[in-house]
Amino acid sequence: MAAHDNPFFAAIYDPATALAEATVLAPHRRYLTNGLTGRVLDLGAGTGATVPFLVAARDAARRNGDTLDVHLLDPDKNMLSRARKSADEHGLDATVACAVGESLPYPDDSFDVVLSALVGCTIPDLDAALDEVARVLRPGGQFRFFEHVAADGLQGRIQTTIDPVWTRLAAGCHLDRDLEGAYRAHPGLDVVTVERHDGVPPVAPLVRGVAVATD
Repeated sequence: MAAHDNPFFAAIYDPATALAEATVLAPHRRYLTNGLTGRVLDLGAGTGATVPFLVAARDAARRNGDTLDVHLLDPDKNMLSRARKSADEHGLDATVACAVGESLPYPDDSFDVVLSALVGCTIPDLDAALDEVARVLRPGGQFRFFEHVAADGLQGRIQTTIDPVWTRLAAGCHLDRDLEGAYRAHPGLDVVTVERHDGVPPVAPLVRGVAVATD
């Protein structure tokens, strides 16, 4: 079993997050997928929580005479098998790939949009993954992100204190990463919009936004 394969976490993920997905997270997944067209990569698709929203985006694209070509990627084959099942159940014809964010199995300029929904917190080498995102996006393509990030003050100190234990229990998720800062600092991505929202502590605050590939 690969280091990133976690069958237990994959089995409990959907029941554990069902309430949050139905309430707090759903509007943000809808934001990520609104108006999508072209070739789209869901980076870190997990168990397929974004799949229903991708179906709605595909249907909207078709009504406007456009197409949506969806690719689902995750490093955990157990999570990915659930994403594949969700795509099949929802009638989404998606290409599925088991791979890590630091080494995406696609040529340069492959995608119009890359989606990252609660993914940046888990990637071991975030800088390498962002290099890959910038590489596989066509010039002017969008990196749409929705993440939980490090808090300020007391909440931030609590996050840092519990992060080592949280990371082990939550399959590599880090509570105290400054993902907005990392995205803004990457030379291949130009962050054009960011919004900050409440989350569910300690997974809070949330940020969502769009960056554009610069070359």
